[in-house]
Amino acid sequence: MGDQVQGEKQIVSKKVDLPYDGMIHTVRDKQNTTGSDLGYFTPEDYVYTKQLMIGDDQKGNDFFVKFDGVFGITTVQINNQVVGHHNYGYGSFLFKITDYVKVGKLNEIKIIVRNRVQPASRWYTGSGVFDNVFLITLKPLDVLPDKLQISTVGVNNDVATLSVKVAIHNHYMERKTLFLQHEIFDEAGHLVTSRKQKLNLKSQSNLSTSTRLYLNHPNLWSADSPYLYHCVTTLLVGNEKITMTQSNFGIRTLSLDPVNGLQVNNKTVKLKGGCIHPDNGLLGAVNIVDDLNRKVQLLKSAGYNALRSAHNSMSPELLEACDRYGLYVIDEFADTWTQSKTYFDYSVFMDNQWADDLQSMVLKDYNHPSVIFYSIGNEIPETGTNESAFWAIKFIDKIRSLDQTRYITNAINPTLSNMDKLPQITESLKTEIPEKNINDIMHDFKKLMPVINTHPITSEAISESADLVDVVGYNYAAARYELDHKDYPNRVFIGTETNPRDLDNNWKQVVDTPYVLGDFSWTAWDYLGEVGLGRMVPDTGHEQFLASYPWLISCSGDFDITGYRKPVSYWRETIWDKENHKPYIAVRNPKNFGEKMFISNWSWTDSKHSWTWPGSENQATSVEVYSNADEVELFLNNHSLGRNSMSATRRNYFVWNPNYVPGVLKAISYCDGRAVGSSVLSTVRGQYDLVTETHSYGSLRYVDIYAEDSNGTLDMNAIDELTVTGDERVTILAFGTGNPKPLEKMSDLTHPLFDGHALIIVKMEDGHSDAQISVKSNAFKTKVVSFKNH
Repeated sequence: MGDQVQGEKQIVSKKVDLPYDGMIHTVRDKQNTTGSDLGYFTPEDYVYTKQLMIGDDQKGNDFFVKFDGVFGITTVQINNQVVGHHNYGYGSFLFKITDYVKVGKLNEIKIIVRNRVQPASRWYTGSGVFDNVFLITLKPLDVLPDKLQISTVGVNNDVATLSVKVAIHNHYMERKTLFLQHEIFDEAGHLVTSRKQKLNLKSQSNLSTSTRLYLNHPNLWSADSPYLYHCVTTLLVGNEKITMTQSNFGIRTLSLDPVNGLQVNNKTVKLKGGCIHPDNGLLGAVNIVDDLNRKVQLLKSAGYNALRSAHNSMSPELLEACDRYGLYVIDEFADTWTQSKTYFDYSVFMDNQWADDLQSMVLKDYNHPSVIFYSIGNEIPETGTNESAFWAIKFIDKIRSLDQTRYITNAINPTLSNMDKLPQITESLKTEIPEKNINDIMHDFKKLMPVINTHPITSEAISESADLVDVVGYNYAAARYELDHKDYPNRVFIGTETNPRDLDNNWKQVVDTPYVLGDFSWTAWDYLGEVGLGRMVPDTGHEQFLASYPWLISCSGDFDITGYRKPVSYWRETIWDKENHKPYIAVRNPKNFGEKMFISNWSWTDSKHSWTWPGSENQATSVEVYSNADEVELFLNNHSLGRNSMSATRRNYFVWNPNYVPGVLKAISYCDGRAVGSSVLSTVRGQYDLVTETHSYGSLRYVDIYAEDSNGTLDMNAIDELTVTGDERVTILAFGTGNPKPLEKMSDLTHPLFDGHALIIVKMEDGHSDAQISVKSNAFKTKVVSFKNH
């Protein structure tokens, strides 16, 4: 599809393959209006054009064009006639184009995307058509798009009762007698149950109908056992097959109460959750199912069993991955209602299009067993007002009219719901807290939030919003769980957003209290925009909430944008996995030892999994060891540095402050005095070399490049510049690192290593059995990486 980038002085035309994120290819500049929220990228408008031939054999059919994601103010034209407009960057939308196409002739579809007015979000959104586009052909007698819905009515060990609902239309001028044949197949492709349904459909009419099917000895879907079935519904007239529609689905039940908490298939589940923003790192905003399969598998391997979309509806591709590999999902509607958070965000359009956008989200999610909650908003100021909380009722009623099989939450930040009441809260505290301490609290947001969150004025203000939902979602307000339970024993809670270093205390509440369902950390995967949110840097006295150019990345994820796992993730795993006693060693930068550091609520530490710090010999540093054991002993070059108990302020966290001396660190963990696990971290020996590892995910190949010594130890100080080239049998989709403030464009094919690591994402072209890429550097012999097309 053609893509015209409209600049002030020129129009650049080029051929692109959809999906395509235009913003990720632009130049970043500190003067750009996207600012720190969107990573300083250049905002542009785009025009996509494509020639479309509709044959004479299609006469009498209806035609629709469906988009799964376009960011920007979007206008769709067919043959220079406007078909429709769409203003929400997330979620699917559909336009009927029958009246605009010419059957038997060449047609032009044009998509105009205006995204120059910024900032339009609080995070990187990408720009243009970043998800799939479909041409849907509807016969005069057919099943309507997105109208096959499968749900679990009931289930026991012997049989599952399923409801299969479809909507069909008859555009003929006569009544039609037809049959709907529903067939359910298991993962091996075997037919396990079926039913044939007879219908008489009046002329020029639509009909929604449902029927029940019974499946013996069902395999149930859960995050631990994500079993998927496949439903095929065929519309027949006599024995003639007119059309067919199909969908994957899972069989599972949900229940919820403050005694048993959340139960999936009658088993209590605690949600080990993380929030994720919508971009996909080096790929920008583009959604590719193979890439998202990789992301979900990596998150699952790190102990996660749940994700929350932040703060927009998840892509169909990500939901497919969560279904396939087993992650529970909170799918979130929007970051704003009527009050704006940035200059040109969703609040500009919300009151006119919320119903269509909510419906789009629910229809998309309906057959995905991974989705167990809908969230109607994130940190919405209206949740603390008597005048505007009614919006929640509208959203909830709309969702329940479309889907009664899932629960509804709202991610409430009590502090942000009550900023207008801050003077009143402060005044009420003067009789309880000395004035000096009040001043300290008012100037320290970390201390301020718990005070506001638990204040009686706050409790009263958010009571309506909390009472409306099935599950109360609290952002950074774990202190409210016990308080609320005393006053509202029928409420259940989720930590919809929490600081990463608070997991130990938060998880104890999750485990100890059935009415707290889980904890969702900010964030599971690092993201573009909100730059430097989680950074830990020397405090110059001028640091702001977000960082300045050239910062690009949030620095608040368990994984960086390449999928490299960071130390905080290993600490998190020790909290969740009580059976694994193997310690993990991380080391803080010796150059920062004793220095005053800027530490945000979303920071961990500046630690790295490295004992190679050239230039810091004999300088003091901090060695962190993460373990759920009783004690850990640390050795440096076979000399014991002592056996320590865990930190008094953080569970599963042990720390020593030795001087940096090259060699070998060894940690041994003990339970009841018995050694139960060990790990070793060594200094890089001699000259490192480039080592590559290739991982296949569908049509994509991920080539990790590491600077390692002969023992396989990563040198995180390596910054060699690499250039990547590929032959004509591959497309290099992305090349880059986790560098939080790169000077290169994200689409450049030359980047320096960061923390000794880089990632190449390659797509195999159809029709080729093998291919190769080359990695060049002035310091090393060219590395040739070959791979085969499966």
